[in-house]
Amino acid sequence: MPTFETVRFGELNYREQDVVRLPGGLIGLPDLQRWLILDMGDELPAKWLQSLDRNDFGVPVMQPYFYTDDYDPAIPESVRQIIGSDSDQNLVTLVITTVHDGGAKMTGNLLAPLIIDTESRQGIQLTLDDSRYRIRQEIDYFKFGLAVSPESLDNDVPAEGALQQTDRTAKETETVEL
Repeated sequence: MPTFETVRFGELNYREQDVVRLPGGLIGLPDLQRWLILDMGDELPAKWLQSLDRNDFGVPVMQPYFYTDDYDPAIPESVRQIIGSDSDQNLVTLVITTVHDGGAKMTGNLLAPLIIDTESRQGIQLTLDDSRYRIRQEIDYFKFGLAVSPESLDNDVPAEGALQQTDRTAKETETVEL
């Protein structure tokens, strides 16, 4: 089993089939193409997108549900071909999240979501030109609070598909719903 030493989480064990590939990288970071999706703990609905091409780089990601109820970016056919998807059922949308100083504010970039096919494990950072969405959309703190509250086990967070992710605590991989 391959291992990877990260600055944030130390040594991780992962399987090659756990790797998410973004052939174009992220905007401004085209060389970062291999990624793991790490669990940030049961108490948080966020995941950590860790680069396997640069051990000191990763970003938190979340489902768009935590930002808006009506997020529905159009996914062009050319994007579907790049990621090898012929079905919306296999697509997961993740929003890169920024936790501002002190953690008092969280925003997500709804104009540049990550679209990942759960079967091919290929993805792309899509850039949208849609006035309904913002680069710094503030999170819906009520929904986020329900998701992190231990009293709220039935919080109705929608599952957008399963991806293998590395559980950074156990240093193993497991299937989880994103």
